[in-house]
Amino acid sequence: MQRMPSEIEPMLATPDGGRLPEGPGYAYEFKWDGYRAIMRVAPDGTTLLTSRNGIDFTTRYPELRGVLGPALDGHAAVVDGEIVALDEHGRPDFELLQHRRLTSRPVTYLAFDLLHFDDRSLLAESYDDRRALLAGLGPTGTDLAVITPAYRDTDLAEDGLTPHDLLDVAAGMGLEGLVAKVRTSKYHPGRRSQEWLKHPLIRTLEVVIGGWRPGQGRRAGTIGALLLGAHDRDAGDLRYIGDVGTGFTDQALQALQDVLTPLERPTSPFADDVPRDHARGAHWVRPELVGEVVYRQFTPRERRLRHTAWRGLRPDRRPSEVHVPSDQPIG
Repeated sequence: MQRMPSEIEPMLATPDGGRLPEGPGYAYEFKWDGYRAIMRVAPDGTTLLTSRNGIDFTTRYPELRGVLGPALDGHAAVVDGEIVALDEHGRPDFELLQHRRLTSRPVTYLAFDLLHFDDRSLLAESYDDRRALLAGLGPTGTDLAVITPAYRDTDLAEDGLTPHDLLDVAAGMGLEGLVAKVRTSKYHPGRRSQEWLKHPLIRTLEVVIGGWRPGQGRRAGTIGALLLGAHDRDAGDLRYIGDVGTGFTDQALQALQDVLTPLERPTSPFADDVPRDHARGAHWVRPELVGEVVYRQFTPRERRLRHTAWRGLRPDRRPSEVHVPSDQPIG
């Protein structure tokens, strides 16, 4: 392996609070529905792929090995991007990504930032300059293995547009949302910055799985609902925040059963009491797996999720990163 660049933690976006910024100082990218990953490429094309929480994704996605080699032409690089599975219409589909091993569907790497090139760190360069350098590489890959997605870096008002017009485009394409990035911003590894603001179109939350209840009827003998938690931001304790019993495919239920069974433990991992009707017949597990749910509301007094649906496991997240949402009303 020749001069593999050092690992760089991804920079993180901050929720925009429902108000997307606008003006000539911002560029806009679509928010992709996949796994964030840093791709490091040595001069000989050797590739290492690392998740946001440091998990080695290289062997999990072998089709992405060497995909940037032709575009880099012997140069080393570190690229920030998202691993997605595209449906038949070319749109990222999170469920396809979850079950790609069952469907044999290949994945695509969406490269949206260049952090290092040859022996030169680009972290102190502006967003505009980094994107221009990335565009100059022209990564195209083969069979859509790597794509540099389009972005908007000109003043929307000049064309009579606002960020909400871009959100409408995202909604029409079935995308996850929009990210506004300050065009002069540097890249801050591992930091959540106000210079990148995200506006999701669907309300999702990362959760820690602390147990499960058996199903009934057609779900008898398998999982009926997952018991969910998140860490208290001050004390660090794992708090119970609700359950989820919808949104599962048969494949997802089997996969969850397979990974949760070895994690079983005799007592609840939650620091607080789980309501009796939720805990009845529960199988408790070590809180080592992170998942994601869609939800309609988080009640500030009870601190409970309402109207949840399962999205899938998040192997790119650490349980310690998952925190109880703000006590402010949501939805």
